[in-house]
Amino acid sequence: MSSCQYGVCQHSDLLLKGQALKQREQQLRFVVEQAGMLAAAACAAHDTANEVFGCEARVWVHCHWQHDRLQLQVDSESRVVKGLLALIQQALHGATAEQVNHYDLDAHFNALNLANYLTVSRRNGLRAVVARIQGSSA
Repeated sequence: MSSCQYGVCQHSDLLLKGQALKQREQQLRFVVEQAGMLAAAACAAHDTANEVFGCEARVWVHCHWQHDRLQLQVDSESRVVKGLLALIQQALHGATAEQVNHYDLDAHFNALNLANYLTVSRRNGLRAVVARIQGSSA
């Protein structure tokens, strides 16, 4: 199993978190807590050029590279979507281009035991976010 699959996150750490998330209520609480820990994105990040379409709620993704490491800001109007974005940010902020390009959204959320929590619509929106982030490393 490649460590790049989860960006900067370790498989063992994700599994440990995922073991505690067996029920839907626990999953929702965890996701909302992640949203609360996400720093508010700068107003510049809410520029229309940073908006990602295809998500259930409005989503903004701002990527820039500093010293060959991804600096990532994400935000959403929805607390649940914001929490899911926070998990992606935790995995990819500070990652190398190789880690970003090998990041696997499904593997990440499976390891966290959140795969069943994602509706088809949310999963497609998050895939659009990941595609935007991966496109920034080109």
